[in-house]
Amino acid sequence: MFQDFCYYANTIFLIDLLFYSSNEKLFMVCFSFAEGPLAWALIVWRCSLVFSSLDKIVSVLIHLLPGLVFFTIRWWNPATFEAMHPEGTARRPTWPYIEDKSYLWTWLFLVPLVAYTLWQVLYFLIVNVLRRQRLLRDPEVMTSYRELSKKAQKANNIWWRLSGLLGDQNRMLMYIFLQGIFTVATMALTVPIFLSYELHVVFQILKVSASIWNGGSFLLEVMPRQAILKEKKKSEMQPVEAQPNHDHQ
Repeated sequence: MFQDFCYYANTIFLIDLLFYSSNEKLFMVCFSFAEGPLAWALIVWRCSLVFSSLDKIVSVLIHLLPGLVFFTIRWWNPATFEAMHPEGTARRPTWPYIEDKSYLWTWLFLVPLVAYTLWQVLYFLIVNVLRRQRLLRDPEVMTSYRELSKKAQKANNIWWRLSGLLGDQNRMLMYIFLQGIFTVATMALTVPIFLSYELHVVFQILKVSASIWNGGSFLLEVMPRQAILKEKKKSEMQPVEAQPNHDHQ
């Protein structure tokens, strides 16, 4: 569904890049979204780079590309690079306009967190109030909650067990709570990433490696199992051939 956070965040990225590319505060908010919740979702939810699946490619790209774009702007864009390395001066650990750490935490953590909270409230109202009846009628309509809970249930992983601590009827509320903790933690991590080129490079390598590794695991482990199950179901659906009758003379 297009109200999911990844689409919300990518829409803000496009607005920033197309219309407000010189707005440093908006850039920092976008940086926090891209290298916070979106980037870590790629790792935690095991997004897989599988070229034979359009859905999987799109999923990887909308979570991976924004971080790569803002990494490039942060460290290699000529304007910001010049600000980082004024001619005749020593290398600086951060941009000249970010000397106050409270300023850094405000625009990389607090403001993005407020924007995320706004999305979460709107998402809850749309999914659980405005479109509740439609979603109840059509279980095939995918929301981020449905898709992630489906993955977690199938894997029976820690996320599925944690979301069920208050019972199945409260899984949605637990999902919102856990996603809130995830968002706070990942946005906080964007501060040291923003300040360290080396750490940021390592993070890019980690994201790309994770998506490739998950893609390889899918091709070598999941797809063969799916093919075997498909053939098994096909053979079970075929009518049993009648045994030939032999006339006894």
